[in-house]
Amino acid sequence: MRKSISLIAAFFLCVVLALCSEVESGDVPTAKEDDVVKLVLTKLNVDEQNFEMGWTIVNNTDHDVWFCDSATDWFMDTDNETLVIRRRYNIRGGGVIWESPGPRFRYSRLRPGEQKVKSITGALPVEPDFLFKVSQGNAEHARRVTLEIGYYDEDLRALILEIVNVRDKLGCDWSAIPYPTPQSTEEVFNRFFGGVRIARLFDISTFSYFRDSVTSGGDEIIAPYFRQALHGELVLRLEVDNVSIPYRSKYPPLASQAAKSDKNLQNKKTDTTKLAKADSKKPLKQEDSGTGK
Repeated sequence: MRKSISLIAAFFLCVVLALCSEVESGDVPTAKEDDVVKLVLTKLNVDEQNFEMGWTIVNNTDHDVWFCDSATDWFMDTDNETLVIRRRYNIRGGGVIWESPGPRFRYSRLRPGEQKVKSITGALPVEPDFLFKVSQGNAEHARRVTLEIGYYDEDLRALILEIVNVRDKLGCDWSAIPYPTPQSTEEVFNRFFGGVRIARLFDISTFSYFRDSVTSGGDEIIAPYFRQALHGELVLRLEVDNVSIPYRSKYPPLASQAAKSDKNLQNKKTDTTKLAKADSKKPLKQEDSGTGK
């Protein structure tokens, strides 16, 4: 009897230890482990002529999400190694390089459990192309690629409609705000009254495409530039290291600039040395303190 009890106790002890080991190792999946929006790399090809990158956006949540489906910026980061590809709308601290009649941004809906396969292709060498003002670096090759996709982890259509609804209830009028305003003042307005700007654009005939896309109930919203008045945009980010992508800007690569600078400096030193040697061979001219001759 005692032997049986001992065997049973040893068995339960082994089970407890095994469970503890599994929990500590982190191998036990949780129900919410994949309850997120994901950005997955599917393709990255670089040949003699083209650069191609593909990805999949996966919505593992229980609600709609809206992601930016418009190309905005390609540029070399200031680290002189990273090619940044941004498909984002709410770029803080970077004013838009204005277009006429104004840039449009497309947001696509991704329903729960859905995924969208996307890709981009560019001719080599990649040249900078950007809508927002950015600080850029330069190099002959990018050694890393960073892809950034903006998205709203909520019902973007309902958010915009509610903004318009609240504006109507409060009777706010953006036209009462003087324009142009200082940049600092505009940032404060957007922080506290950004919805008024959005609601006003909703009513202007020039931006009828915005209103139509919101009220249509479809899977796309076409939005004008809100000057960062629409808050809540999150960012999916994907980085790929150990690549070699030819890059060309209107400025020479920084390495070439440094080499050119060193060469110019060396030439100046050489010229200075030659001049000093030439001067040393010249007889010294003595000046009479009284006559100045």
